[in-house]
Amino acid sequence: MRRPVRLVIGWAVAALGFWGIVIVLLLFLLLIVTLGVVISSRDNALPVSPAVAIEPIPPQLLPIYHRAGAKYHVPWAVLAGINRVETDFGRDLSVSSAGAVGFMQFEPSTWAEYGVDADGDGKIDPYDPVDAIFSAAHYLAISNVAKNPMQAVFQYNHSTDYVREVLRLATIYQTWNPLSSDWAWPVTDTLDPVSGVGHSHSEPLNVMIHCPAGVPVLAIHGGTITTVTGTGITLDLGNGLIVTEQGLHPTVSTAQVVHAGEPLGVSATRGVTASIEETLTPLPLLWFVSPSQPNMAHTPPLVMTPPANTP
Repeated sequence: MRRPVRLVIGWAVAALGFWGIVIVLLLFLLLIVTLGVVISSRDNALPVSPAVAIEPIPPQLLPIYHRAGAKYHVPWAVLAGINRVETDFGRDLSVSSAGAVGFMQFEPSTWAEYGVDADGDGKIDPYDPVDAIFSAAHYLAISNVAKNPMQAVFQYNHSTDYVREVLRLATIYQTWNPLSSDWAWPVTDTLDPVSGVGHSHSEPLNVMIHCPAGVPVLAIHGGTITTVTGTGITLDLGNGLIVTEQGLHPTVSTAQVVHAGEPLGVSATRGVTASIEETLTPLPLLWFVSPSQPNMAHTPPLVMTPPANTP
């Protein structure tokens, strides 16, 4: 018996409707499972730290880190790392929630015990960069930073995250060569670390570079020779800086234009004294603190050992 065409069409529509619903439900379930896998994989993935630009060390602080590190046998880069984390190189001198104060953030009781008058002005001032950085070096030396930097930095601030960040920065800083292409190391051979530094922008930077007699003395920057004496020269850099180098037999003449690294003469004694006077611009102290130079102030390498009794 032939079924009516209308009935056959009705059954077909009903069948398609049933299987259509089934297909939609299956697709929906598949979508839920897929989203669950994606979300789970994201939850289980390790967080990826974004790339962080490392801010250059202010050049006026570099010689202070080096001198303090040399005096107390402390890695200078650890001092720089602490300074960066604690006060952003002195840009934020607010008192911490724990009551720490000053350029390197000492608690008053700790400062009273470890603070030093490094610049010899008769005051032990936590807000003085020289006093504060030398005091931090003193404290780290007492904490045996040469043997275990991680433990010593943990004593400075009881936070493992703090320790990791300070030593991360220190490792980066220690690999830097702060000399730029515009500046040159002034002598071709050195005997000992440089010594001496001006304590503020208002006074000249004075540096003694120990070297053998008779080695070439080079222009630290391009400029014009303005004065020549029997034992030294004065160089106008043309950017608000005047350089005077003493302790050499000059081979240049007045009004001569020289370039960075060009010979000025030879050392007359076992040391060349240089003075940079600021007239218009901040002192660019980069030229004499390169850790890549031989016989500079050698400080202990960073030996990473986890701090004891960490939370």
